[in-house]
Amino acid sequence: MSELENILSNAKVTPTGIKQRLVHPVLRTDMKPRIEFNVLKKCAIDFFAQGTEPRMIGLSGLRGTGKTTLLWQTAEYIYENITTNIYFFNVNTLDNYDTNIRDILELLQSKTLKTRFTEYSEPIVLLFDEVHEDPKWTNSLKIVYDELKTAFVIATGSSALLLQSTSDLATRMLIRHIFPLTFTEYLSIRNVKKDTNGNDFQNDLKQILFYSKDFTELENGLEKYINPVNDFYNSIDNLHEHIVKYIEFYNITRFCVYEETDFITDLITDLFKRVILEDIPQMMGDSNKYLHSEKLLRRLAASDEINIQTLSQSIGISQNEIIENLDILAKAELLNVLFPYGGIDSKINKAQKYYFMSPSIRKVILSPLFGNTTTEDLLAKLLEDTVVMYLKRLFKLESIISFSSSIKQKNPDLIIETLKNPILLEIGINKTTVKQINKSRIDYRYGIIVNSKIDNYEIRDNTIILPLKWFLLL
Repeated sequence: MSELENILSNAKVTPTGIKQRLVHPVLRTDMKPRIEFNVLKKCAIDFFAQGTEPRMIGLSGLRGTGKTTLLWQTAEYIYENITTNIYFFNVNTLDNYDTNIRDILELLQSKTLKTRFTEYSEPIVLLFDEVHEDPKWTNSLKIVYDELKTAFVIATGSSALLLQSTSDLATRMLIRHIFPLTFTEYLSIRNVKKDTNGNDFQNDLKQILFYSKDFTELENGLEKYINPVNDFYNSIDNLHEHIVKYIEFYNITRFCVYEETDFITDLITDLFKRVILEDIPQMMGDSNKYLHSEKLLRRLAASDEINIQTLSQSIGISQNEIIENLDILAKAELLNVLFPYGGIDSKINKAQKYYFMSPSIRKVILSPLFGNTTTEDLLAKLLEDTVVMYLKRLFKLESIISFSSSIKQKNPDLIIETLKNPILLEIGINKTTVKQINKSRIDYRYGIIVNSKIDNYEIRDNTIILPLKWFLLL
């Protein structure tokens, strides 16, 4: 048997193969599905039952967020409920055999299906992990979509840029961005709270907090959830400790099985360095151009708003190179970027603010300065990363979230542009003052202050002071 035929014979998914990938080898516990699993399951059900789109899905996101696990959980559901005709290819290993996706697909037609894709009529599932490792993956998947009409396809990649880098797949592949864990997903995966699917409050709280037409509607909406929220959290011992652990170390899926935080620190360091040294050069084709990315990350870890001109002088590279580096770090999903509030001109010409996609990355980058100690100033930064990470997941349009950069006036941390007038949002460890919101010149609907210390929300001058634990249910 040739090496290619050997790859193909091992590609057929079996119950044993699924179990090996979804049961932790030491703990012998199942990897619990995230909320996103329900989306993938529904797509598969709808396609095989009714032929509805999408039938090709790309999972993109930061390394370690659980894209491959989601792929296998979806494969398990399909295998048990729809079809066993499933094939998995780890594209990262194909190059070791001097082959590629196109070669494998040709062999699949001739040796396994024994017919061309255009003539095949049985349900089939194709899974491609780390698909971007094949430089011509887009052309190969385009062929699958256009010719193999009965196929449901899932492909994973480490970067949103890789999965959106071609117009050929723009109308064929649905991109699902896999974010770091929500707090409720952390509670479930770490077995802190077993009776939650993480969806109990999310949609209703999102509607109340960000789409109430006025402050009265906001207040009335939140009042209905006082008892349900308290009941949800009452069964959790040491809640504040769990929140801090989640923010500092356990928001990246891959590291939830670790207890020793020193190990997690080392692994997160390896994670972001691999993005810089492996993913970005592969994406952009020029490794030397992004040698300053790590320096920029360290600067950003200390301050989310930077002066490009000053930074250019201190690092010794042009302003354009800094902008390009920041842009690629955002596209590689290490950073979340926010633009100033206002029209198109203000978003183009003014400074941007950068937050880390995972607060754990900021924590690890600053660990040489702080060691194992998390000061209030550092925790405040991690809290901001967490809030922005949540908002980016909740609002798919980047223009919804912005910040105010007006000179000589009080500016809120964030502006949420929903309905006619925006919402002003402040973030703090124990922030209770509404001065930043009340003195803003923006014609706002109401204000929200996310406070990590309080247990119950408070009302003050057209502003809700919201406990962090409430926000973490979104």
